[in-house]
Amino acid sequence: MRIGLHTEVSGAIEPKFTAFRPGMQSLTVAGWQSTEQSGDVSVGRQTPPRMIRQFLLFTLLLSLTACGRYQPPTNAQPLELDPNALSEGFLTGLKAGRDVSAEVTQLAELDPGTLAVALDTRDKRLAFWVNVYNGMVQYLLTENPSLYDDRSSFFSTPNFTVAGKELSPNDMEHGIIRGGENRLGLGFIPQLFPNKFERTFRVKGGDSRVHFALNCGASDCPPVEIYRPETYDEQIDARVRSYLADHSELKELDGEEVLVTSPLFSWFKGDFRDHDGVDDFLVDYGVLEEENKDIKREYADYDWTLETGIWAK
Repeated sequence: MRIGLHTEVSGAIEPKFTAFRPGMQSLTVAGWQSTEQSGDVSVGRQTPPRMIRQFLLFTLLLSLTACGRYQPPTNAQPLELDPNALSEGFLTGLKAGRDVSAEVTQLAELDPGTLAVALDTRDKRLAFWVNVYNGMVQYLLTENPSLYDDRSSFFSTPNFTVAGKELSPNDMEHGIIRGGENRLGLGFIPQLFPNKFERTFRVKGGDSRVHFALNCGASDCPPVEIYRPETYDEQIDARVRSYLADHSELKELDGEEVLVTSPLFSWFKGDFRDHDGVDDFLVDYGVLEEENKDIKREYADYDWTLETGIWAK
């Protein structure tokens, strides 16, 4: 395991100052100045010409938009296996302890354009990517638990392929599931330069509830559930309530009532704006009442001990 930035480019030309001495002639054309004296000519560039600035800006914008998003190939045929069903089968196989190499290969060989067309609703995207994220983590750490010895490397190293794109857990979580959020931005700073794959598949606006559905391999992670598009909302709502019931407690500390809850709220505070903030999220899911939603909060330590195979009951 999750404010927009506005940049202006000024086209204004800086003022030029020329000191004249007898015998000198000065000529300025389109931002370039020549100075002649006694037959010697020196040319100095005072400011970048406006036209060059505009060209550079146009080139930059063109490069950012040229990649666009993946499109289905010409005369593309529908996928033989629905991608959501594939993601569900991936988790079902892992849960049963069987070989899932066929599902891993199928996920890798999906055509990105065709996949984008198939994931044509928000719930399909969320169910697919949450399932694939959880399956990826379970698969990699079951096959090679030592990957978790260096958690930072595990989360940042691309080790799993979906639709021809090798992805890391961070790529999938922050670039796609959270809608393109900066990993260290607390949910307030988006990624500035998403790649083509992220632009194609990211869940616009994210969904703060996914923090109680994504399992990163740690003991304190939420259990893995197999999400289906048609029941995604009901499933994830139930998962949020269940997780918070186990990880939230009202205590009296130093004579003051305090809510001790998951640090997920601290790490991804900005994501909860889709519920008008953490306070209202806690009210919406029954942890607090409206009248005491401003209660002081403290965050419990997170248990990062490796533990795979935590499945929802």
